[in-house]
Amino acid sequence: MKKIITLLGVCLFLAVGCKDNKEVGAENVNSMEQANMIIEYTNSVVDYMNDANSFINSRERDFQKLIELAESKKIRYSSDIPIDALFMNFRIGGTKDKDAKMTQPPTVLSTEEQEFFKEKVAFYKAQRDLLSGTAVTYIKYLKNEDYKDDNWAKAKEYAEKIEKAYNNCMDTRPLISAKIDEVTERAEEIILADSPIKDAIMTVKADLKSVQNLVNTFYIHDEEGGKKEELDKLYTELEANLEKHKGMYVDELTKENSLNSYVNFYSSVVNNLGDVRKVLRKVREGKKLNDSDFSFLTRVNNNAVSSYNRFI
Repeated sequence: MKKIITLLGVCLFLAVGCKDNKEVGAENVNSMEQANMIIEYTNSVVDYMNDANSFINSRERDFQKLIELAESKKIRYSSDIPIDALFMNFRIGGTKDKDAKMTQPPTVLSTEEQEFFKEKVAFYKAQRDLLSGTAVTYIKYLKNEDYKDDNWAKAKEYAEKIEKAYNNCMDTRPLISAKIDEVTERAEEIILADSPIKDAIMTVKADLKSVQNLVNTFYIHDEEGGKKEELDKLYTELEANLEKHKGMYVDELTKENSLNSYVNFYSSVVNNLGDVRKVLRKVREGKKLNDSDFSFLTRVNNNAVSSYNRFI
């Protein structure tokens, strides 16, 4: 089972509705209306994926436990069986109409871009739903002790489904995130063109991506190894940029009443660097990272995302 990557997408900018349905492709948009269509759509995908990622992350141990039960064919305590309500009651935000729109990208995108989102977002959502649905069915099977009738045969099937769906989510998520970055680049330029704090926004966004890249690399190192030097470099660059940027754009931000949220972003990230250094120290020493280490990294990432979204 692959380690979950905590990289979270971020909300971009507040969008307004538009009736312009001319297909131009993301890199060729030339109006505020077209840009807003793209941002409104990608924001809905980002919101869903953040919720889905939080669910998967919160239940990661339980997924692993269910897989291990199928392998060991042994239940020692009732606590070995996860609580099914935690899978059934987790609320993925939005209504059915909102969910449906995620697979209906705006026609201002190119045909290729539309097809990508239709296919990948639908697949990601289906795999996320399969994860929770299979887990609930599997837990019921365990509670009813049906494994005594089939010598754990169904357990093996359920475990394989869970592991495959989990890995599919892990593989598909970065593809969607990369595509979102690609199709929103021109739209952001248009929306921010006349903003007096454009440079500040782009600086904060770049630093957030550096945080996410660093956290993501910790997970890749845990999965594949060989990232010690890269982690050192990424951390050193991040620390230097945070120090350089935290006191910039004071006059512009003050005029727009955005200075406090800008400062709070940098304070949030800087204050969490101690936790990052603890994990980095273990990597340097060749030690194996544990769940507590990844909890630290997840918190650093999530706090940075929240602070960024409050700023914009």
